[in-house]
Amino acid sequence: MEDHPDLKTSRRLEDQVYKVRDIAYDIEDVLEEFMLHSPPYLFHNHGISRTVHNILHQAYHGFPLNAISEKISRIKRSIDDVRSQQRFFASAGSSSNSRNRGPHPPASPLLLDDEMVGYDNEKMIFARQLVDGEKRLLTLAVVGPGGSGKTAFVKNVFWKRGIMGRFDCHAWVQVSQNFQKEEAFVNMLRQLCGSRKEPYPIDDGTNTEAKLRKYLTGKRFIVVLDDIWRKEVWDVIKYVLPDSFCGSRIIVTTRSSDVASVCASSSPLVHELKELEWLQGWTLFCRKAFPERNGECPSELKDCSKRIVTRCEGLPLAIVTVGGALSQIPRLPNEWKSFHDSIGCETRDGSSLSVISNALLPGYMDLSSNLKCCFLYFSVFPEDYSVERGRLIRLWVAEQFAVRTDSKTAEEVAEGYLKELIQRNLVHVSNRDFDGKPRNCRVLNPVLNFIIHKCKDENFASIFPRESTSRNQKIRRLSVHDSCTHLPRDIGFSGVRSMFLLRLLEISTPNFEKVLRELKLVRVLDFQGAPIQEVPKDITRLTLLKHLSFRGTKINTIPSSIEKLSYLETLDLKQTDVTELPKEISHLHNLRHLFAYKYNVDDYVAFDSVQGVKMPHGIGNLTNLQNLSLMKVGKKVRILEELKSLTKLRKLGLTGLRRGHGKELFTSIEHMPELRTLDLCSNTKEEFLELGEMRRRPPLSLERLYLKGRLKQFPSWISSLHNLLRIGLKWSKMQRSPLRDLQELKNLVELQLVDCYIGGELIFEASSFKKLKVLLIEDFAELHTIVVQNGAMPDVKQISLRRCPRVTIVPLGMENLAKVEELTLYDMAQGFTARVRKNGIDRAMVTHIPVIHSFTLRNRSWSFENLSDSFLR
Repeated sequence: MEDHPDLKTSRRLEDQVYKVRDIAYDIEDVLEEFMLHSPPYLFHNHGISRTVHNILHQAYHGFPLNAISEKISRIKRSIDDVRSQQRFFASAGSSSNSRNRGPHPPASPLLLDDEMVGYDNEKMIFARQLVDGEKRLLTLAVVGPGGSGKTAFVKNVFWKRGIMGRFDCHAWVQVSQNFQKEEAFVNMLRQLCGSRKEPYPIDDGTNTEAKLRKYLTGKRFIVVLDDIWRKEVWDVIKYVLPDSFCGSRIIVTTRSSDVASVCASSSPLVHELKELEWLQGWTLFCRKAFPERNGECPSELKDCSKRIVTRCEGLPLAIVTVGGALSQIPRLPNEWKSFHDSIGCETRDGSSLSVISNALLPGYMDLSSNLKCCFLYFSVFPEDYSVERGRLIRLWVAEQFAVRTDSKTAEEVAEGYLKELIQRNLVHVSNRDFDGKPRNCRVLNPVLNFIIHKCKDENFASIFPRESTSRNQKIRRLSVHDSCTHLPRDIGFSGVRSMFLLRLLEISTPNFEKVLRELKLVRVLDFQGAPIQEVPKDITRLTLLKHLSFRGTKINTIPSSIEKLSYLETLDLKQTDVTELPKEISHLHNLRHLFAYKYNVDDYVAFDSVQGVKMPHGIGNLTNLQNLSLMKVGKKVRILEELKSLTKLRKLGLTGLRRGHGKELFTSIEHMPELRTLDLCSNTKEEFLELGEMRRRPPLSLERLYLKGRLKQFPSWISSLHNLLRIGLKWSKMQRSPLRDLQELKNLVELQLVDCYIGGELIFEASSFKKLKVLLIEDFAELHTIVVQNGAMPDVKQISLRRCPRVTIVPLGMENLAKVEELTLYDMAQGFTARVRKNGIDRAMVTHIPVIHSFTLRNRSWSFENLSDSFLR
């Protein structure tokens, strides 16, 4: 049977689109090869050396530049070939448009939230099973098809304060198809420790499974195993979760009824989420599509709306997405009919993701070309991978998805792109910073599958080991995940622009070095957390490289040949063993972000727990720097003077400050109008920080300020920093309480006070700290009384008291802090802890706080006590 004429036209048009895309890639290659073989700007102190460099460069690169003209000729022939068919495809496109006319609707909401309907009774039963009096370890299973809302169902119960307060520790582990035992157990143990604010167990030679069992023995825990696909995975996991008859709970979500029946302790503990019934789906749709009408559908849109809800097949994910998209378009029947007709226009029949793809596609098509690239970029990260906001923004800038405008830096443009994707509910915020900004974000797994499908069509990225790449395919972005230690030998990597190594436990060094040797035009090398011991020697010949990250690797030196990377914008060495940078670093005039420090935290954050790096003279040449953290100053006063040239700095971190550095430091800071974060640390715990007075131009844009070291008095200029959101005063040992000065900071959200005052009383005055959300008071040797006057800190949510041995009573006025959600105590006096226990003298002052946890350090081991009230909130 012959294909329908329209189908033939569609296939030919699709082939033509691929040809045009390949031509665009070829043009991009030629332009970047020209850059590669053109003389780069390198810093030369002497005119003769600069002349010699240019002569040698011309001799070496002359032939490749001549060869580029041949490639340009081939591109012209390809363009002529495409133009020869322009008339046919123009008519075909016109005919097709006449049948499929109509604008794409706005982006679709995607997050499953508390507006889910149809499961209220099920959630009530589920919550009761979690907190009943059964002492045995019980496993509850939630089962349903993709898009039915299993994860949202569990989250709506799991994260309730009244649930969390009943357990000593908790963890949420994304299992998914690519289950890696060691990684899952390490992740679980880290979360369990983190939920109790304890450090990860010290490496004593035992394996992770043994550590998990030991850690959980005797504790009442709750663990979510999200998205288990196979029974074999459950068989591996269940043996590391001990039954101590403490009332612990395990929650499993799965798409398989067989897996659910195997995991659940009994059949009543299996909760099946079927597709929503018609009325439930209609109710949910109307809530999302007509919020301004309180969920009432206009009569003229009812018929079309019902057809749209039917297309969603009862899946909450699809209903929420489509309803949210329709809430943004005109309430006209023709517009809604066009939306209905567009659903599924680019979805392959029979795909298991067809419903979700149908819902996502209109929102995707509504994105600008740059936003599409930013959205598709999430394909390079594995399932359930939360990427740091700053890292994502720097990557987008390196890829040139975001470029500077007259009023914004490229990073600010990229941040705007991320904000828009979040607002469109296409990107999910994993957790937020203290000021409400996203800290980490990801796309939900159904969305990731949709993105990967689009990436194959667009040849945007190739993911190994899941990718089946043809020999002739032009790989632009290469992302290597999980167990892929070898890349195919018969594939060319010369056109790769970006390369990622993610979640690798091991790597084949020869194979890795072979790929690096093939790279020519790469812009991004992101090896964060990869099993790399040293900087590969071939990297410094990659002249066009803009983003280089070794964060979390074991490298300890940076070669002097780093100066060859003249286009480099980001160098990320955080959490590596690098302690000194070569003098050639000062030749990287395009460098914008330099991160080079390491945290070594044991039981508490000690003064010397942060390690900065030694920088060479010449740092003042890096005039494009926006982030510099952390630079170890030592005795180098001259290097502080050089900082005044870094007028674009937004983040500055310095360690090793000494007496006599104050004048030069603040003279330089006065030349940094864009500074947002300032982190200063003295050379020793007893050394005084000379902060002086900045009479001319204090850094009024500061949002974060961290001062670590002795202070004679509170610097008066700090009180003028009205944009300040977060401040940390540590080891200051001032004679006078800083609270009266700090309360002038009207927008302060987080306050960290660590051994900053040697007096006996801290008084939070009435109506002070109106916006404060987080308060930390730690290591006050003489402090015995904390007073919270009426109206102080009305919005505070988290309070942490640590190692204040003379504080034996609850802060006076604590009962007035109505919004406190969590009180954590570390190594507080036994008398203090006794007073906040149930039936304790001060219990009534804290009974409104849902979560109260106490930790005591004994012989380098933390003991834990859950002081929360045992009832469901």
